[in-house]
Amino acid sequence: MFKFFESITGIVQIAVDFIVSMFQMVVFLFEQIPKALAYVGVVTALLPAFLKTFVLLFVGIIVVLQIMNKGS
Repeated sequence: MFKFFESITGIVQIAVDFIVSMFQMVVFLFEQIPKALAYVGVVTALLPAFLKTFVLLFVGIIVVLQIMNKGS
């Protein structure tokens, strides 16, 4: 009888842990987006003028392809 309740609490604990870790991942993602954008901005600012066009074109194509593929 007690094993049944232990298994129920185990399932609830797994669900709560999943929700908490998912929330932590979303918060981490939103923390890292500004850092990544700042890094890309600094890196592209330091590139020579003749390379900026090709690098930004390459990054733009990658972003469009990721949006079209929806990340898969």
